Amino acid sequence: MDLKRSPQRLSRFPACAVEVPGFVITLGHHPAGSALPKHRHDDPTICFVLAGGFSESTAGRVAECPPDILKLTPAGEPHSNRFGRAETRGLRIDVDRSRYADLPAVYRALDERYHRAGGRGGALARRLAAELTTPDAAGPVAVEGLALELVAELARGRVMAATRHPPKWLLEAEELVRAQFRTPTSVGAIARTIRIDPATLARAYRRQYRCTVGERIRMLRVDHAARELLETDDPLSTIALAAGFYDQSHFTNVFRRQLGITPAAYREEHGR
Repeated sequence: MDLKRSPQRLSRFPACAVEVPGFVITLGHHPAGSALPKHRHDDPTICFVLAGGFSESTAGRVAECPPDILKLTPAGEPHSNRFGRAETRGLRIDVDRSRYADLPAVYRALDERYHRAGGRGGALARRLAAELTTPDAAGPVAVEGLALELVAELARGRVMAATRHPPKWLLEAEELVRAQFRTPTSVGAIARTIRIDPATLARAYRRQYRCTVGERIRMLRVDHAARELLETDDPLSTIALAAGFYDQSHFTNVFRRQLGITPAAYREEHGR
């Protein structure tokens, strides 16, 4: 990676760009309603959304990126971006993957997509963004250290996911969640079905999937509703009830918290 050229590639982020060994780290923004046509990056890029949000299209799939989303895009992967109605501010880290050629776990992790909200990775990204605005002689050292921690966190998560073997009953619980997310359910009801103590299920589920059963159900309902918004002309109230929400107001509030945009605006921005 040619670090001297990297800030030129990042010129559409005018706010702040810093080079430290192995990384080009940028804190910047995109105007509301703007878009980036299909493009690719020479290096793996880690992005964290601080405010606003955007949708990213890759290989026919659309991923929503509201605030607190941390994502990794592998080098050379074509994608396009469409930014929302508010200015989007975020952190971008271009990583010199060649530094990790002798560390297979890290090297492979930087070649796999990652898309997750919050967690330790999100906390590290927020600390890193704060360091970029601190005029301190020790700032570059702090920035490099946090960037290395963030890369390690992504690699550690990948290794844990690859080596963990959940019990059969936990896989059954996940199947039930996915099958029943549109109907009223609870941890207790799922636990009774698979004959497991509810507290045991709650702890194991969060450890395995890094979210609670309730959070998973909300994500599945929002995902289902988002597809219906794009693929049908059904009224919002109909989509809300079919996805398992109490009513249209509940649907709108949850959808906006998850994706940073209302259902009506989401449908309008994506062509309906």
